[in-house]
Parts: sequence; C-alpha cells; structure tokens
Amino acid sequence: MSSLLNNPAIQSSLLPLLLALGLSGLIRVAFGPQAGARLASAAIAIGFLASLLLIQTPVFPPRSASQKLPYLVALALVLGLIIDSLDLRGRLLQGVGFALSLLALGWLLGSRIGRIDLAGWVLILVLIAVALLATLRFNASRERLDAGIMLLFASGGVGAISLIGASASIAQTGFAMMAACGGFLLWNWPRVRFALGASGHYVLLTALVALCAQLLFFTKASGWALLLLTPLLLIDMLQARLPGLRNITQPGPRALCLAVLGALICALAITVALLLGTESASGY
Repeated sequence: MSSLLNNPAIQSSLLPLLLALGLSGLIRVAFGPQAGARLASAAIAIGFLASLLLIQTPVFPPRSASQKLPYLVALALVLGLIIDSLDLRGRLLQGVGFALSLLALGWLLGSRIGRIDLAGWVLILVLIAVALLATLRFNASRERLDAGIMLLFASGGVGAISLIGASASIAQTGFAMMAACGGFLLWNWPRVRFALGASGHYVLLTALVALCAQLLFFTKASGWALLLLTPLLLIDMLQARLPGLRNITQPGPRALCLAVLGALICALAITVALLLGTESASGY
C-alpha cells in the first residue's frame, strides 16, 4: 500500500479522484439533503489536500512557496466550510474568495517584494485581475456545472504547462487538483446534484493563484501560455454565442460542449508553451 501511495501517478490522479468521488456521496448522506449538498464540494478540497500532503511532507514553519501551499489550502477549506455551513452568498462569498487569492500572493511574494521590478508588478496586477474575474464568474455559475468545468481545465492546463520545462512537482499538484475536481463532477453529470460550494471553489482558486505565482516568479514557465488559459473563465458565454452550440441547453450535452471548448483552449495554451520552450515571460 505504501508503495502505491508513493507512486507519483497515484498521488496526482487516482487517489484524489477516488477520494473526491467517494467523499462527495458520503458527505451528502451524512449531513442530509440540504446541508450535505452544500458541503459536498469539500470532498474536492479533502482529496486534493491528501494528495498534496503525500507529494510533499508538511514543514513548519514553511519557507518556500511549495511549503506554504498546504497551509493556504487548509485555511481556504476551513473558511469555505464556514461559508457553506451558514449558506452565505453574494458579496461576502465573493469577498472571502478574492481575499484568499490576495493572501496567497502576499504570502508567497512578500519576502521578495523589494526586488520586484516593473514587469513583476504588471504580472501581479494581471494575477489579481484574473483572480477577481474568476471569483465573479464562479459565483455566477456555481449552481451549474460551468464553474467546475472551468476549474477542471484550468487545473489541468496549469499542470501541463508546468510539466513543459518548469516544475514536475507543480505539475503533480495541478493534475491532483484536476483529478479531485473530476471526482466531484462525476456526481454531477449528466444531472447536477451538488452545487460547487465555497469549500471547493476557495481551495482550487487559491491553489491556482498560488501555483501561477510560483510558475511566473520562480520558474521559466511561459507567462503567455498561462495567460491563454484565462478564456476558460468565459467558456459558458462562448458556448452561448457559437452557432450550432448555443441551442444545446440540456445539462448533459451542454456540459460536454463546455468540456470540448475547455479542452481546445488548454490545447492552444499547451501548444504555445511547447513553441516557446523554456523561455521566461516574466524575467524571474
């Protein structure tokens, strides 16, 4: 069993997927039809966190960006559970999620704040703008599969771009997020059973912002390739405007359309990453 858990492929794929899949149903049964449905997406966070702890043993106090990630994820999970338990929505739901993204950026980059040049500050502003857009878009589409599909492909895209000459450990983390999100989404296709709660949304968005900051400031990953993942946040709007796709409104087929659009956007970003090789778009 220990040898299986030490296998990188198991850590970043099968384990988080099965944990999220199994725990989503267990949480629903344990807490009932209303509270259980609200809390079910915590299974994403638990599956991802379990994978994260296996990928790298926790260190306290954390010093590197990768060592800080489990603590950010744990904080996001706790805050998300509070928000979901109280069934809070609207601006408070958005504000806490956005604040977690800002906290992730501040904690990861705070020690080098005095060495960040103009290009670095532009990158930080872009990350903040994307985090704000993600917060608004996820809140608007959390009752459907849209938000989960966006997060699924964003996680996979970040993982794939990380693998191209940047960081194998960050790639593992990205794929683990994708697998955990996928386990939750399996419960919601073709019919939505559980909305994407704050506990899942906060954890994945906070981790994605942290990973993108790591890639841009501490590796040679392509910033242009990461930027090309941003349209994933708009795939529902794109589907509603494309001839031939906009008339597909049934939840199951519509989710497949969104998945195809997400896969195409990821493929474009990965192609750009391959073409640019190991050149750094940030200068860090």
